[in-house]
Amino acid sequence: METMHQLGRYEIVAELGRGAMGTVFRARDPKIDRTVAIKTISVSASSKHDAEHYRQRFFREAQAAGRMSHPGIVTIYDVGEDETTHTPFIVMECVEGNSLDRWVAMASTGRLSRDIALKLLRQIAEALDYAHRQGIVHRDIKPANIMVTAEGQSKIADFGIAKLAMAETTLPGHVVGTPAYMSPEQLNGKAVDGRSDLFSLGVIAYWLLTGVKPFDGDTFTEICVQVVTKDPAPPSEIAPGLNIDFDYVLSRALAKDVAMRYQSGKELAADLDDLARGNKPESIVQSAKTQIVPQISAMAPLQGNAATRAASTLAPHVVAAKNTRAWRKLLIYLTAAAFLLLAGAGLLVLSFSRSKPATLQIMGQYPFHRGEIYIWVDGDLRYHDELRAAANSPARSSRYSTADESLGITLPVTAGRHTIRIQVDAEGQTYDHDTAIPGYFRAYSQKTLMVDFASRNLALRWD
Repeated sequence: METMHQLGRYEIVAELGRGAMGTVFRARDPKIDRTVAIKTISVSASSKHDAEHYRQRFFREAQAAGRMSHPGIVTIYDVGEDETTHTPFIVMECVEGNSLDRWVAMASTGRLSRDIALKLLRQIAEALDYAHRQGIVHRDIKPANIMVTAEGQSKIADFGIAKLAMAETTLPGHVVGTPAYMSPEQLNGKAVDGRSDLFSLGVIAYWLLTGVKPFDGDTFTEICVQVVTKDPAPPSEIAPGLNIDFDYVLSRALAKDVAMRYQSGKELAADLDDLARGNKPESIVQSAKTQIVPQISAMAPLQGNAATRAASTLAPHVVAAKNTRAWRKLLIYLTAAAFLLLAGAGLLVLSFSRSKPATLQIMGQYPFHRGEIYIWVDGDLRYHDELRAAANSPARSSRYSTADESLGITLPVTAGRHTIRIQVDAEGQTYDHDTAIPGYFRAYSQKTLMVDFASRNLALRWD
């Protein structure tokens, strides 16, 4: 392979690494004698129009990210395009340090101290808060995308191109990204905002503070199901020295429902700062101040006659007050609260029994070189992606060929009955846009749906 000596005005010094998106070089800017990092961006497109569309998207994303200036974010200096190959590249701050995963691996104990972990997590949360206020979502927060300098400053890398990686390097029928760090809404194919990045940071926080990944498994599908359906064990049960305040912060960061999650990086950073100081997290304190009635969950577990048990705990105070009317009113309130609590517990059990995980696998062979597939589960759009033939496939040579490409899509669902709807749009082909099939999914099992593209009616059948 021919050695590259220059990109634009930048002099290449050494190659730092290669990845799915391209190659990273250490380079020198001769204008100001500054060392920079340059990442070339691979353009994988089937036509000149697609390549141009991709380059324009790249420049827009990089320019938006280049407007950010924060000590916790790798600075983007410039974007350009190689005159000979027309390969786009991005010029960034060259961080002298290691990625977070390597930094942890180099620690003598294989773990970071709690103080250092909380310091890094707080820095990342503050940097994300800054980016989100600029309207920029990273979408791929993971240890490999976080650099740590020798001074202990964290810097988030790949702002501006993570979104392109999600859209442009997808293999047919697969979700791009590291599923163990992706949010439930990402895996479900739904729209994401800054709270998705905070979920990913919550995964990193759990790993740094406990030494254990909250979602782990032997297969891609197993990890996806865990992210969407599993609540990890409380950190205090895994790592000695962590108290229930850590349980609160991490469980909130990892909430499946985005409305229950931290709503901003600033809020998360404040609670992490309190943990580092040994204080009660500020969001708990503020929540307690707004409570009119004490939390029932803070009392002894309500068993048997819940109202009687709760009332007996407060009875001495009521008797001392010698206020019979107040006692009766309190007893009514406690009885109603206990009823609602028990009813809620029943609904929770019922809901849990209905939300056991299962897996939907969609398989088939498609004969066209390019198309788009949409998948709905019970009317909810769960998947949308482009189907493309491999670069060396005979299907590339014509719009329609007998050389088929494999389709393999895996989606987490809940146990029970679901209706699966599939739509495929392909060049030169018209398929039924409302092809649907019902099916029942057993808990903790996989059900395979075969898609037949041979017919223009797009037939579906369960394997």
